Amino acid sequence: MAAVLLRECGHGAGWRRVGGEARCEACGVVRFTEYGALRPPGLPQIVTPVGGARRADRGAARMVSRAAWRPVWWGQRPGGA
Repeated sequence: MAAVLLRECGHGAGWRRVGGEARCEACGVVRFTEYGALRPPGLPQIVTPVGGARRADRGAARMVSRAAWRPVWWGQRPGGA
């Protein structure tokens, strides 16, 4: 099926509802009406990083938190030159 670019559709032609989705009769856009999160049954398994992985996670978090406070000027050399 080829993708078709439509500029405007008010979806005034109505919706055809089949199997958890609704399709516009005019342009064919799909809206999912029965969406549910996709997750296997049961509770998720708890995974705790140990040793080097924990240090790496903390180091990455520290780097991101420091970068958020520092203004970044893309395309400029250090010192504003």
